[in-house]
Amino acid sequence: MISRLRLDKKPKKLIENRRSFGGNDIEFSIYDTYQNAKSVELQAPNPLYCGMITGKKVIHFDGAEPFGFVPNESLVVPSSQKIQIDFPVAKEDDPTQCITVEIDRNKVQHIVGRINELQPRMNDSGTWGYDDNNYVHFKNTTRFNQNLKHLVRCFTDAPPYRDLLIDLNASRLVVHMLQSEARTILLKAVGSNEQNTTMQVLLGYIKKNLHRRIAVKELENIAHMSKASLFRYFKNEMGVSPIEFINTERMKLAATMLKQGNSVTQTCYNTGFKSQAHFIETFKKQYMHTPSQYKKNLEKNALKVS
Repeated sequence: MISRLRLDKKPKKLIENRRSFGGNDIEFSIYDTYQNAKSVELQAPNPLYCGMITGKKVIHFDGAEPFGFVPNESLVVPSSQKIQIDFPVAKEDDPTQCITVEIDRNKVQHIVGRINELQPRMNDSGTWGYDDNNYVHFKNTTRFNQNLKHLVRCFTDAPPYRDLLIDLNASRLVVHMLQSEARTILLKAVGSNEQNTTMQVLLGYIKKNLHRRIAVKELENIAHMSKASLFRYFKNEMGVSPIEFINTERMKLAATMLKQGNSVTQTCYNTGFKSQAHFIETFKKQYMHTPSQYKKNLEKNALKVS
């Protein structure tokens, strides 16, 4: 997660005070809001990446249910799409902060073409393509946050070879945007009866078997691929290896089980782990707390609410 960026000593505006940093075909901006507000409009002529740093926003798209937007989440807004934003928790001494990265459409299309050459999807998944009609809202992965931090530093610290580093990290950001979009579509398909592609079948199989250890050989057999090909295509399409994806999904299941009142031991063995030490280590990597600490925090929050 990215920590709050330096604030303006004397902001010019209390709502969406903007600081911008330019690059070739790309513009990075920091927005700080110091008081509650409703229906603040945001629109850009090019694809716009938005990342929450502190506070909370409520996003309104035409024809869609409003949704909360909080730290460690990202939002990709299509070209020229207008959104309205509410700021329910912004305060003068605790402003809501968000960053945006606007990338020229032609640059995005160029990067998409290069990705299809260098990181092709599985044959039955089709080619990569940027959807400039629909927004994408997703939770950041650790790797995504690392790349985002590199990009922010390129703009705010002005390192040597600044433009080259900005171009490189912007390309990585587009790759992650595409993979997040693909992930969203694929995981939705897993919950439906329409699992037609090899990747959808693989994800469905993983989801159904999180309660036990899944051998890579099982996935190789389903995909009819060698281990090397499986890992290459899976990482191209999902942004992580099959093992990383399985562990992430296991930890999501573990967090749900802990919320439901299961013990750490029960949760460990019901998510396919044979070693509690391994389970605790894996859980802590994803949630920054041990399962016991996570469970205690849940209980504390429940007491506060009651």
